[in-house]
Amino acid sequence: MAEETARTIAERAWYWDKDDVTRRLRLLAGQIKGIEAMVARSEPCADVLTQLAAAEGAVKKVSRIVSACAVAEQVLGTIPGDQPLEDDVRRALEALLR
Repeated sequence: MAEETARTIAERAWYWDKDDVTRRLRLLAGQIKGIEAMVARSEPCADVLTQLAAAEGAVKKVSRIVSACAVAEQVLGTIPGDQPLEDDVRRALEALLR
């Protein structure tokens, strides 16, 4: 039973797509560098604000993905392997991420 409860995160990786999060963070880093360049070129504040709003949206999306992962780790880490419950948790988290 202890082995069943102590399954690794990798075995439940459906809620943590590291490649997707890494890609999003790299895009965000590029976006921030672009905003920095806009400021250095003294571009209009309205244009900078538009890009900042887009970056903020990207950060919020990554935060929601990682938050869902944290919830799943807490919920699923406290119960023995139970596929129907895992399926319910997956559906609920996917609905939250839409």
